[in-house]
Amino acid sequence: MVGAEALIRFYLLHVMILPLALAALMGVHFWRIRKDGGMVRPADADDQLASGPREEALPVFTEAPAKTYHLAAIVRGRTANVGRGPENTVPSMPHLFYAELGVMMVTLLACLALSLISDAPLKELANPSVPENPAKAPWYFLGLQEMVAFSAFMGGIGIPSIVLIGLALIPYLDRETEGTGRWFGGPGGWPLVRLSIVLGLAAPILIETFVIRFGWLREWFPSVPQLFITALNPGTLLTAVYALYSLWCIRRYGSTRAGALALFTCFLCGFLVLTIVGTYFRGPNWVFYWSPSEWPKH
Repeated sequence: MVGAEALIRFYLLHVMILPLALAALMGVHFWRIRKDGGMVRPADADDQLASGPREEALPVFTEAPAKTYHLAAIVRGRTANVGRGPENTVPSMPHLFYAELGVMMVTLLACLALSLISDAPLKELANPSVPENPAKAPWYFLGLQEMVAFSAFMGGIGIPSIVLIGLALIPYLDRETEGTGRWFGGPGGWPLVRLSIVLGLAAPILIETFVIRFGWLREWFPSVPQLFITALNPGTLLTAVYALYSLWCIRRYGSTRAGALALFTCFLCGFLVLTIVGTYFRGPNWVFYWSPSEWPKH
């Protein structure tokens, strides 16, 4: 059983250990951005900026530079800043700071507006002898809970681990330079993203519809071993569909970035569909209902 000590440990894990780990990873992230010469930008950024109106400035690698910068920028190595002057650049303060401040204010405004529209009242004290049914996680975990309903191991550990490992490997697998610094860059571009959105939304809707209407292996074969349910369930089927589509994109476009872009878009759309299903259409015993008014009366 889960006792008070375990709850305290997990509470401290969430309010202390995880925020400290997040802060450390953010520090490494920003350090790498600075070390690598700033954010990525299109390869032809200088040519695009040169074609528009700009202030007259001599190159910095002359005897009469028009802009100066810290001597630490002149280093040997293979970083992005080697051999590149600060023309066509602006300092992060105040330009980037004002943009980030604006995004923060818009986000705060949206959160305040949502809090005024939709209440989040506290419920009664938990009673272990009368568990809540359905017991739902916070909304941002309901996509995972929907997959956990198919298989606890694959939905809660297997598939999330595969997604996290895949995201971590993208910088090591995607070494392409074409389309960097652009929204939906790469060989596929926006048409690839559109197709991925359609597939990413259609696949979970069709799979969920089939499972809700006809059931799955446990309903068809009650004595089937649990190992089969773990290996072959709607969650793993959806993951396989996305993976095969990503491999098809890699072969069609001859680009690892196209495959990564397609896979990320599909997973984002799939998680959105699963979250909506878990939030609005799951009732007691995790049964599908179109509306809470259809829930059985106690």
